[in-house]
Amino acid sequence: MDIAKIIERYGDITGPELDVLLSSEDAIDVPTLLSMASEGSKAVVALARSMAYRASADVGNDHELVYPETGYGLPTICAWRGIGSLTIGQAIEFLDALPEAGASELGDGFVAGENAMFAADIIEAITYIHGDQERAGFIPDRTLRGLGLSFVDETIPGAIAFLGGLDDSETLKKMARDFQGKGMVGLASGDYPDQFADAGIKMGLDRLFYPVGFFTGTVHALSFAVRAALTFGNIQPGDREGLTKYLKKRPKVIVIQNGKLNRLDAAFAFAALLHSASIVTDQDLPEIPHCVKVCKNPLEMIQNGIEERGIIVKLEPIELPVGYAPSFEGEVVRKPDTYVEAGGTRSPAFEVLLSRKENEVEDGKVTLIGKEIDEMESGSLCSLALIVEVYGQNMHDDLEPVMERRFHAAINFAEGVWHAGQRNSNWVRISKASKDAGFKFIDLGRILVHKIKEEFGQVVTRVQATVITDPEELERRKPEAQAAYDARDERMKGLKDDKVNVFYTCEMCQSFAPTHVCIITPERLGLCGAINWLDAKASNELDPKGPNKPLEIGSAIDADSGEWEVVNDAVRAQSLGTIERMCMYSIMDAPMTSCGCFEAIVAMTVDMQAVIIVDRDFSGMTPVGMKFSSLAGSIGGGRQTPGFMGIGRKYVASEKFISKEGGVLRIAWMPKQLKDFLSEDIRKRGEALGCPDLLDKIADETVTDDAEGLMAWMAEVGHPALMMDPLL
Repeated sequence: MDIAKIIERYGDITGPELDVLLSSEDAIDVPTLLSMASEGSKAVVALARSMAYRASADVGNDHELVYPETGYGLPTICAWRGIGSLTIGQAIEFLDALPEAGASELGDGFVAGENAMFAADIIEAITYIHGDQERAGFIPDRTLRGLGLSFVDETIPGAIAFLGGLDDSETLKKMARDFQGKGMVGLASGDYPDQFADAGIKMGLDRLFYPVGFFTGTVHALSFAVRAALTFGNIQPGDREGLTKYLKKRPKVIVIQNGKLNRLDAAFAFAALLHSASIVTDQDLPEIPHCVKVCKNPLEMIQNGIEERGIIVKLEPIELPVGYAPSFEGEVVRKPDTYVEAGGTRSPAFEVLLSRKENEVEDGKVTLIGKEIDEMESGSLCSLALIVEVYGQNMHDDLEPVMERRFHAAINFAEGVWHAGQRNSNWVRISKASKDAGFKFIDLGRILVHKIKEEFGQVVTRVQATVITDPEELERRKPEAQAAYDARDERMKGLKDDKVNVFYTCEMCQSFAPTHVCIITPERLGLCGAINWLDAKASNELDPKGPNKPLEIGSAIDADSGEWEVVNDAVRAQSLGTIERMCMYSIMDAPMTSCGCFEAIVAMTVDMQAVIIVDRDFSGMTPVGMKFSSLAGSIGGGRQTPGFMGIGRKYVASEKFISKEGGVLRIAWMPKQLKDFLSEDIRKRGEALGCPDLLDKIADETVTDDAEGLMAWMAEVGHPALMMDPLL
């Protein structure tokens, strides 16, 4: 470990403590390991005490030691000792009261590990007094909350904590690809953060691979584990027995240790064992079943750890030229980094999953019709159709859209590949880096075949995919896809909210918008436009632990606004407490949050008398003074914004569309293309509400695209919204 780097980060700490902490032994048996841990523990406690005295002289004894963005004080001390916060003066008293770790039995090792962990937490917090709060190190609660539920249901099977260092770029790349391909979280400490970065491995809070720092920064990996227990396990601070039991179950942590074991790392090793981690090391340490495993081949260490810790990896690997894992799902491919893109508003595109007869599907077959990516120039815009055909004895039509919506996550798992939207409003970008790595269009088909078989293997036994970039072939195949979309929409007719006693949540977009959750009802489909009530019902039947969960609604708090207590409870929980209530039928009173996959946006007009609707296919200006892109940036990301909300386009046809504020009679403007698409639905709803000529009274961009022009138009045609109370 670089002493100069330690001194730069932690201050003038040269002296006997640092020498002890960084020293090692050539041969390590059990007594030696216990002795090293004991000596390391004493040295790091002394170092923490010294740093605390210096901090006291600098900012005073009453200065509270805190990390950025956490409600758990110094988390390891909070979790194991039940102490919510410490001032510098209290930290000195705490360190003085720690029992001295012996070196005669295994229990002494755990005392040494606990003491070292507590001292390291205090040292790291001291470095934040004047340090950069956004530097690598402590992982904020918000990041943990975004992952914790995935730990609970083991969507993320476990975490890999890298300790020490391995100066071999090619091996590091393979190790990173290995654990990311298994869907695991990575935590890098010691020399590993710099070494992974030098190897070109990207890390950060958006990639499920976190550099927690070096020296005492290793404690942030332990902090990550205990806060998962406190946050999601209903474990109370100080409940040592409950914490121990929880950590045996989750999060399942593996420590990969490479290089000479110094005395600080020896103490941290016992701290890791205290958290039920399994350690895999390339050093000749005494082996303990399910606790310490010696493995000399770095490329076998992760698999050894998985077996030792009893981790079940659900995400089967797929051979691709780029990384493939949930860690890439939140990645965004920006325009300057894009090699080729398709769909959005710029080129024809669609995606569809269709049921076929047994003899019509060749299992595993992937076909490309049209040009491959390496036949196109950088910056190209192309047509793209993704058609997946399936067969299974238990397959039925209601499952088609459920499987189809999984395209979104499946494609986004690929490094440097970005997907948004659905049906015939999808949008795909492939980065220059991924193209250079060898990623091709046909790989999109391989991904879809792989994921559909993996997730729905109990239903479908044959899966094939066709990727089309040829414009003529795309147009030939489009009518069948549209017929499938129409048939799904038709099945929803006749279902009403007051005729069912169950609504469904949809959490599929939480990787992009952690505080957003859709509530799916018979009369309100998801914002993406692809998931309706029947889809959510089928999805829950397939996977009760999946993204669509039932809500037994009971009696409404306010039937007109569409407010239910159980919906409020679900929204509060899924939004991490940021959203308190939601009214299903209102745009003004606690409307549904918006993610980023919505098909259209409803926005209150400047005079607050009406609303406009703009969809993502329209790139022009709207009468509220913003284009779709600006509106989306203002309301997306899980925000609840009265007067504005994202919707699926077909929601406009619902009797419950902003019914609290007058429904479709409030619509004063929408793009002509959207108006044409919804014309029959709007005409029928207008007739039902006593305004048969409503469609003619709704302006579009051929009439006006500014506020004054819209107000003048509404007055000229006698728009029904003018006879209603203002929205605000």
